[in-house]
Amino acid sequence: MARVIATLDWDGDLWPDSLPLHEAEQLRSRLGDGAARWVAGAVERSLEALQEQIHDSLAPWPTIRTFARHVLTATLLRLAGEDGLPADTEAIDRDLAEDIVARDIPLSDITGALRSMQHEWLSLLIDAAVGVRPEGIGVIPALATSVTGTMDAWIGAATDAIVDERRRVFLAEQVRVRSAIESLVTAEPVDVEAATQLLRIPLAGWHLGCAIGVPPGGAVERRVLDGLVHRFGRAVGSERMLRYETSAGKVHLWVTTDGRPRAPRVEDLRVPAPLLVGIGAPHRGADGFRRTFVEASDTLRLAAGLGDHGGASYGDVALAIVLSQDEERARWFVEHELRELAGDSPETAEMCNTLRTFFDTRMRIAPAAERLFLHRNTLINRLERIQAVLGHGVAERSAETQAALVLAELFVRRLDDPATERDDSG
Repeated sequence: MARVIATLDWDGDLWPDSLPLHEAEQLRSRLGDGAARWVAGAVERSLEALQEQIHDSLAPWPTIRTFARHVLTATLLRLAGEDGLPADTEAIDRDLAEDIVARDIPLSDITGALRSMQHEWLSLLIDAAVGVRPEGIGVIPALATSVTGTMDAWIGAATDAIVDERRRVFLAEQVRVRSAIESLVTAEPVDVEAATQLLRIPLAGWHLGCAIGVPPGGAVERRVLDGLVHRFGRAVGSERMLRYETSAGKVHLWVTTDGRPRAPRVEDLRVPAPLLVGIGAPHRGADGFRRTFVEASDTLRLAAGLGDHGGASYGDVALAIVLSQDEERARWFVEHELRELAGDSPETAEMCNTLRTFFDTRMRIAPAAERLFLHRNTLINRLERIQAVLGHGVAERSAETQAALVLAELFVRRLDDPATERDDSG
């Protein structure tokens, strides 16, 4: 093998040496000027063949040339029994990895290009070995094995460098995506066109938001959460979905459509316990992106407070959401509307449940009585007692009364939650 390497040299014009100075000196001091010229010439030959194959006018050929000389130098040093050059990601020029990732060049194309250069170099080395008779023929198998092994190592290093660069770009993009989402939901000024490109959804379209959370103390497997996310997108009927997760464990989704989407019902999503969802209403444009987010977030908060199984939709709880923004005033509102029914005795709880059922059945006596397992006359008498407490007919202030009932249930359930109990001993 030493005799084969000693015969290596190259005639003709060569590209100026593109190896780092210490590597060029290492090659010349160990293998001689002829080997250094041969590396430069063999690299030029392989690059000419490569340019005929790929026709990439944007390829950074000077950087590729430096990399190729680095790899071929390592190959020769290994053939000569030297330590060679380390095949690691730090030896890959950062600009080369950035170019590959920025232009989304397939990894298979990179591997193919390196194998093409390997083929050219191996052919030249075999020609040199054949010229050293008779010993040269015998080293061809070892020569082929060594060259292939060295290239395998460098393909691995190049792959790692590209993967690292893709990860870096991905993380940097994720930071920009999160920043754009946070600017949108906090109503900060944004460049709509730039945000559309970054988020990969048309901000001018229709957006439907969904917030997913777990009550305090609950836990859920990632696959279960991902399944719910998938069902939400499928229920809305669009693959254009944006996902944003918070450090508090909440997941926010936006599904974007060209036309006004139909918001799915909570029942359609088959929400597995202990997950809860809050579904906003559909809205259009960048302002609509924020609005449906706020609606979904508020709905999730209310659903968690009420302990509703599965969650709720904004359209069903919008009034309660608005009224519960200020809890102190909301409690005053309950006391004002329900009067003595705002108490926490079994009798008042029964009367409030009667009212809720009556409203749920659209204030129809027969369906309400059937659901409550009461005789219609018994229900009529109970409603009369309720109206006497309220000071007006049930139908007169139905919206206010229903909102007060929802708020009353919210506050009662919060008091029943051990996490919200207060120490009144002092």
